[in-house]
Amino acid sequence: MDSKRFTGKEGSIISAEQAQKLIEPHLSKERTITANGENFVKAEFFGIHTFNQLMGKHGDNCVGFRIYYGVGEDEDNSLEKVENSKYEKKPTSRLIIVPVDENGRDLTKTAQLGGMKDMPAEGEVMVGGPICPRHC
Repeated sequence: MDSKRFTGKEGSIISAEQAQKLIEPHLSKERTITANGENFVKAEFFGIHTFNQLMGKHGDNCVGFRIYYGVGEDEDNSLEKVENSKYEKKPTSRLIIVPVDENGRDLTKTAQLGGMKDMPAEGEVMVGGPICPRHC
């Protein structure tokens, strides 16, 4: 990484119209994704209280978050569930949210993500938000 430090002001604020233009190409891949036997995820929600809890572990050391893309096994995300039937587990795109310090380092004590096979076990990262289309 270069010597540039993170300030907490990284990223851009854009209009909902601009965001929709970025989202549409992903939405157009729904049939391809489900045809491959995977769950299609339109969005994932994370609560403010969970963010606050994660940030609270690091105080002022946390200047932002790095969001990793991952794949987990989740119940079938289709809306066509037959009553009293179980969803089968399918590969599902998931987000992993990691607090980051001003030097761009993940604020995890047990592993540096992105290069390690094991996830930390000490409540250091946020995962598992409800996914849309099931929870929109």
